[in-house]
Order: sequence, then structure tokens, then C-alpha cells
Amino acid sequence: MIKNVTVTDIYPTPIWTVDLDNNDALAANAYLLREIDKLMTPREALPPGSNWQTDPTMHRLPQFAEIVKLVEKAAIGATEYLNLQPRDLVVTGCWANVNPPGGRNKTHHHPNNFLSAVYYLQTPEAEDRLIFEDPRPQATVMMPRVVQFNLYNGNLLTFKVRPGRLVMFPAWLKHAVPPNNSKRDRISIAFNLMFKNYVEESSPALWEGTVTLDPGAPSNAQA
Repeated sequence: MIKNVTVTDIYPTPIWTVDLDNNDALAANAYLLREIDKLMTPREALPPGSNWQTDPTMHRLPQFAEIVKLVEKAAIGATEYLNLQPRDLVVTGCWANVNPPGGRNKTHHHPNNFLSAVYYLQTPEAEDRLIFEDPRPQATVMMPRVVQFNLYNGNLLTFKVRPGRLVMFPAWLKHAVPPNNSKRDRISIAFNLMFKNYVEESSPALWEGTVTLDPGAPSNAQA
């Protein structure tokens, strides 16, 4: 007779979200939208399906210091969640994305960084999606018919976003933004983050990190 049945999730991929207070988000987003508009004016005409982006150096501009500080604080929280040795993470790149009607961001990832993040300023109705792709290359070798898609049988995750929300994830995780089918711009700020003093502290080779699991025992994601 069966005594016990256990399901163990292995190699999870964390995605963190930080939601600002509604009033704080309204004030911050109005300010950020004005500053981004200054950087992008005048805007050149775009071919269909394209989008506007600023130079990836907004983190060096004083008018964006507060949002950079918020993102770096969130990144430290992410490293604590992962039980990494304490160290600073700093923004290495920061740029605004403006998806006009029809604009999109194709599937991509952000090399040479540890974390990436997106902060949302304006998301038209029904255009509030960030799509993550299953990073396991073998996951689509066989895809049988399903009753309903879930985290175990799907290969694309649609993540809901809204103004005032920061989404943070591993920089290697491929992601995309579908075409903007509304008549308003979809606007966000993207960030890359890397360990401060990486060469001195983190680059020496660490060949493996072994985790021991005992199926059936109480789980501890941070063990």
C-alpha cells in the first residue's frame, strides 16, 4: 500500500514584486513621466512595431536618484531571500521604454548582470502583461494536451503589471512585452543590477552548489 506521496519543486526561478502605495506611486510616476518626456523630446518617427528607448544611463542622472535607490534596496532584499552572502548590488544600466500603439519588446535577456527589473509608469487597460519564457530548453520536447495550463505544464508565464509596480527577476530569464493594442503609450523604466566589486568578491570560480532534499520532510525554500 502507498504510505506517502510527495511532490518536490526543484530549481525554482524567483520573480519579486514591489508595489508602491497608491498615492506615492501617483506622485512619483507623474514626476518620472515628465522627466522622461524631457529626455525623449523631440521623438523621431518609428517604423511599425518599434518603440522608443532612452540611453541606458538614466541611473547617472540626479532626477532619477530616488527610483534607483528604491531598486537597489529591493535588490538587496532579493539577495537576502536567496541567502547570498551580504554584498551590495548596484544599478549598471537604466533606461525608459515607451511602447506606442503597436510597439513591443521581443524576447530577450540581459547578459553580464545578476538581476534585472522593470518599474511601470503607465499601462493602458489590457496592456498590463510581462511575459516570461520557460528557461529549461527541454521543457517543450513534449507538450501533451492539457485540461488547463498551470505552472507545471505551460511554457510561458504572463505576469500582471500596473503603475507603481516593480518587477525584479534573474537577468538571464528571457522575457518579452506583447504588442500594445491600445491607443495610449505603455511606459516603463528598465534596470540592470550587478554586484559591486564583482572581480574582487564574486568572480572566483564556484563550481557547484549542492542542496540536499528529503522528500516528505517539511520544506524550507531558504535552507
